[in-house]
Amino acid sequence: MNYTLIGSFTSPYVRKMRILLFTLGTYEFKSINYLEQKDSDYLKSINPINQIPILLDGESKIFDSRVIYNYLAKKHHIKPLSIDEENILSAIDAALDTSINLFSLRRGGLDMNAENQYIERQKERVPMILNYLNPWVSKLEAKNSDHWNFLTMSLYSYLYWLEYRNLMDLNDFPIHKKFLHDFKNAPGVFETNPPPV
Repeated sequence: MNYTLIGSFTSPYVRKMRILLFTLGTYEFKSINYLEQKDSDYLKSINPINQIPILLDGESKIFDSRVIYNYLAKKHHIKPLSIDEENILSAIDAALDTSINLFSLRRGGLDMNAENQYIERQKERVPMILNYLNPWVSKLEAKNSDHWNFLTMSLYSYLYWLEYRNLMDLNDFPIHKKFLHDFKNAPGVFETNPPPV
């Protein structure tokens, strides 16, 4: 099957889909930079929710990484996620959403050290979520191929992006730092590395 994935090289949401598609087989990646007007206009023209990634499969357009995953899982007969796995994926996505919001606010010029109830609440969420994930992450082994799945692809893409954007010192989270190191040679990781900052 030949899919086209539309997104940016740096987005962790896009990257986890690129890693998954790499493990599934042939796909084409169409890179866009939504900060450039031409690409921004293109994105708005093909996606009413104006976000990436977007998967094209023939005439079908699928929006949102979670929906894309469910679509691909069904087509490729991947075992459905259990409730516990869904909760883990929701936790990873929540941490990612929070971190992207903080990154966007910082890039927009907001003083991240100013007293702001919204910012403080967002800052509290990520450590809470990472600590919640600790028991699951501590059991993961890179040598076990079953452990390289959409959940770990999602976590890897997120943790890598945190360091890539200098948003968090993962030395404060040794279990996650070890995971990032242990899985750096997993299939699709090297092939989807973003360009240097």
